[in-house]
Amino acid sequence: MTRTLLVVGPVLGALAALLALAMGPVGVLVGAGLGLVASLLLWRVQSDRVEEVATAVNRWQGKLAHEPLRLRGGQHWERLAQSVNALGAAYARRGERVAREQPRRTQLVDAVTIPAMLFGSDNRLLVANAPADELFGAVTTDGPTAIRAVGSAPLADAIAEARERGERIELDVTHADRELACVAAPVGDEVLLLVVDRTAERRVRTLRRDFVANASHELKTPVAGIRSLAEALVLTSGEDERTARLASQIQGEAERLGNLVRDLLDLSRLEEPHPGDPRPCDLVEIVREVVARRAEVASTAGVTVTVSAPAAATVVGLREDLQRVVANLVDNAIRYNVDDGEVTVQLEPADDAWVLTVADTGVGIPAEALDRVFERFYRVDVARSRETGGTGLGLSIVRNAVRRHGGTIDVDSVVGVGTTFTVRLSADTR
Repeated sequence: MTRTLLVVGPVLGALAALLALAMGPVGVLVGAGLGLVASLLLWRVQSDRVEEVATAVNRWQGKLAHEPLRLRGGQHWERLAQSVNALGAAYARRGERVAREQPRRTQLVDAVTIPAMLFGSDNRLLVANAPADELFGAVTTDGPTAIRAVGSAPLADAIAEARERGERIELDVTHADRELACVAAPVGDEVLLLVVDRTAERRVRTLRRDFVANASHELKTPVAGIRSLAEALVLTSGEDERTARLASQIQGEAERLGNLVRDLLDLSRLEEPHPGDPRPCDLVEIVREVVARRAEVASTAGVTVTVSAPAAATVVGLREDLQRVVANLVDNAIRYNVDDGEVTVQLEPADDAWVLTVADTGVGIPAEALDRVFERFYRVDVARSRETGGTGLGLSIVRNAVRRHGGTIDVDSVVGVGTTFTVRLSADTR
């Protein structure tokens, strides 16, 4: 049909020209009419071809099988049909691949034992496993949006952010009185959300912390009574050396028990979520006070303590906690030193922070024990620690106090050479 029109059109045009020459104005009108008819016929044929292409493309949508399009009417239409068919075949292959992956994707999400949800590129829920349905009450049939599926604006924002940034986002949220640790990770153009319910774990931790605090408070009174009785026995023993020796031992053990109760209370306090009322504190003043109080103990142990610090070093924090940090580090440096040993306490600025280093020339810490020295009740040298009155909680208190202030602590040690603890705390730049 198209080829016929391509031939008829010029013929009609030539005929219209001849009529115009032969018949004058009447011929012009007749020729124009014939040209218009030819144009309308050609437009109609082209329109039908385009409509045929559109109908075929629309028919492909939602179908996995590709039905080839056939167009007649010349080489150009055949080339167009080939290009459209190639596009349709690619679309069909992609649809088949997605159809094959859908059950596998669902199986993978269902295989996860913790709540897991997969969101598509349009931010709608694709798959949710049974634990996620139970936790969020997610409706997977109508593909709800992220905010509807999880019911938490921060969590929905994390899903969107993970997709936009192309990296995993971790956050803790509270949902329906449950404490959730969540990870949103991009998987291609989709986002996988994994959720761990920490509610029971945190309740156990809270109960344990409360138990330690309450037990420690209850122990304070009998421990104080034992110490008082031991002191009274020492004073009233007179010339009875055996009684005096036993009373002195009771007094020493009561002292150790009192130190343990104090450290347990400090640990319990440092684990509280609210740090109190941080205020500007001068680290130099704290260091010099602590070292002055340990002067007699250091002299008795044959250890020299030197301080290198500027005029002032201000940080924002709790003075009591900072004192415990410095005191415990200095006590350990003295306790685990050698005869005629040295302890150097240094404070220096570094990039909007103050760096406190406590270095000793003592026995050192084996490399395999460096990762464990901050654990509760861990002792490198058990006998020496007990002999010198250590509780095994000092470095754990130090680490918790430093973290509570947003700082870091590192340890470097060589056996037989010495140990250096480095604490970094943000400076008060107000």
